[in-house]
Amino acid sequence: MKKGLFSFFVLWAITAHAQYTDIINSNKPGRSMGAYSVGQKVAQAEADVYYETNKHEALNLSQENIGLNYMVRYGVWRNEFEIIGDGTFLYSNRTADGLSSSKLGFQRNTIGAKYLFYDPVFLSKSNVYSWKANADFSWRKMIPAISLYLGFNILEKNRYLYELNNEDYKIITPKAIIALQSHPLKEVALVLNLVGNNMASKHAQYSYIFTLTHNLYDDRWSIFLESEGITSDYYKDSLLRMGASYLIDENFQINASIGASWKTTPTRYLGGIGVSYRFYDRYKDIEYIEKKKARDKQNKEDAQIFGF
Repeated sequence: MKKGLFSFFVLWAITAHAQYTDIINSNKPGRSMGAYSVGQKVAQAEADVYYETNKHEALNLSQENIGLNYMVRYGVWRNEFEIIGDGTFLYSNRTADGLSSSKLGFQRNTIGAKYLFYDPVFLSKSNVYSWKANADFSWRKMIPAISLYLGFNILEKNRYLYELNNEDYKIITPKAIIALQSHPLKEVALVLNLVGNNMASKHAQYSYIFTLTHNLYDDRWSIFLESEGITSDYYKDSLLRMGASYLIDENFQINASIGASWKTTPTRYLGGIGVSYRFYDRYKDIEYIEKKKARDKQNKEDAQIFGF
């Protein structure tokens, strides 16, 4: 236990400041959550409309789902910290044994916060004398930034809609994510999420999401490939997604994706289009205040030395 606590405080001590970026930092088009926050006094919205068709052969059941995933992120307190609200609004049409039924409503709503505990920025400083040194792969660049997300699901419905006891969910259940992100090459990002959802309940579910993103030559197009594995007492699945995003300007991104499952219980096919928009950005105020404090401190020190 002491060793664990010691490691935690060492990790905390060498944490570097997360960097605000001039270009929007979005989790889309994949389903994973990046390790970095949007920046202090910055707010953005991310949403996608998706269509899914699935068929469960063992239960002789099929569904058509049209949903809206939405997320609002806001950076407060420090650059490493952000508050996140996200959820899904869903219309589902289900056919079982020739009988059809439909549902419309909020499938889930989650509120939580994420903090960047460790950023290995010191490992990837630019070499002003060598372009090759900056562009080449290095194993040390695989060391990931590490964030922890903690949140609560509120009034959640059954995630996959076809199991029994669909309404038998607790009012509030916890959710936790460990988010790892590395940049082995300048144009490549790797993100791994380890997720615990609906913990401390009979609907507890655990999953991983691994996302590989590649920025193309013009810096506006990006492509991604993503694998997701899910396990629980009532449901297991393996999904593969791919897609692309396009940066319209520094605050606005659009994206599209398709995906499918590897199994037949159920067989799932899905696709969607989405947008990410940074609608509030007062980060420059933080920079101005910090620069002013540094100037005032320097002027005070100069006055003590030179007597004016």
